[in-house]
Amino acid sequence: MDYEKQKSDTGIKVTIVEIEDGLAQETPRTRKCFQSLGRSFKRRCRSDSENGSSPWIKLLKRVLVFLSVTGVCLGIAYITHHAVLASLIRRLSPMVLPQNGLTAIVDAWVEPGTVTPAPPSWRPDFSRDIQPKPIHSHNDYWRRVPLFDSLSVGITAVEADCHLVGDEIFVGHQVQSLRRNRTFNSLYLDPLFEILENQNMGKAANDPTKNGVWDVDPSRGFILMTDLKTEGHATLNAVQKQLDRFRENGWLTYWNGTDIVPGPLLHIGTGNTPFKAILESSYSNSTYRDVFFDAPLDALSDAYNITNSYYSSTSLTKLFGSSKIPRSGLTKSQIKVVHSQIEKATNLGLVTRYWDIPAWPIETRTKIWRQLEQAQIGMLNVDAIDLAARWNWRLCNILGMNLC
Repeated sequence: MDYEKQKSDTGIKVTIVEIEDGLAQETPRTRKCFQSLGRSFKRRCRSDSENGSSPWIKLLKRVLVFLSVTGVCLGIAYITHHAVLASLIRRLSPMVLPQNGLTAIVDAWVEPGTVTPAPPSWRPDFSRDIQPKPIHSHNDYWRRVPLFDSLSVGITAVEADCHLVGDEIFVGHQVQSLRRNRTFNSLYLDPLFEILENQNMGKAANDPTKNGVWDVDPSRGFILMTDLKTEGHATLNAVQKQLDRFRENGWLTYWNGTDIVPGPLLHIGTGNTPFKAILESSYSNSTYRDVFFDAPLDALSDAYNITNSYYSSTSLTKLFGSSKIPRSGLTKSQIKVVHSQIEKATNLGLVTRYWDIPAWPIETRTKIWRQLEQAQIGMLNVDAIDLAARWNWRLCNILGMNLC
């Protein structure tokens, strides 16, 4: 570069003259790269031309192959996704109840004493195609159709809170919820008697085999648990008196002094039921006892066994504390306690049951159900009978998503 500086009256004027001869001959690195690629492409084109094939045709073929493979993969992924989704919907949706006598009764049910004549409690094909399940319907009388809602989905045990008022036994959670038409007889004993009467129609009086409520498994019994809310001795005596007609027909499971003699109906006392009242019941003697105790699962001893007890139960929340049961379910140490209690009760011949299972969040409840099932719980105590009996709740949580 040459620099010329000229002085003038107004200041110094600077003129810069660039000689570009050297710059024009220099090529940047990137430009050289592109030039090299261009020369390579030209040589390839000349070579392909000499061989009689065009590079554009080959490029087009490769693009078409790529698009075809991508399209096939996307199609397979789309079909697989929708197939899995459809399968989940089928498995998690409530199953369609079989059309039988029970579903007809549930559809037509009205509260006892509100219409005359009363709707029947039994219809032909009563429990056809219903598979009985080891599930206990907690507070069954709260359902829209007590007893029959549970029977219609295969529940094998129901629980009724019993209040003795005068000479009558009313069913309800609290005193203020009792109603004249909702008695132990009207909600449970009358329909159960009609069911067993029809299920055993045609059998000789001396026939030792008795049919239960389940058409697919007539020898399987049904559990009726009475949670006594008033004074234990008097209420239990009143309950047993109302069970006289079942006793006379040989429909109650009983202890004969040596073995358990199974019947279509098994009665368990809990709540205010005194253990002493079970042992000294006026309806029992050394060779007969048809009421069984709900033994304390968290305080078992050899005093509770198959001669006097059937269930062995405790509150899960009371056992561990509601604040100590995490959302993810029972902890390893808690599961260890559950296994220990179940093993002890099983060795005594008793059926285990945990009540007061956290109901919320739903995924916590579902997880605990699964954990209890894996621990081989004897009877799953539930309030949500539709979910427990009719849905595959083991698949409710998939990839962290709660689907139920």
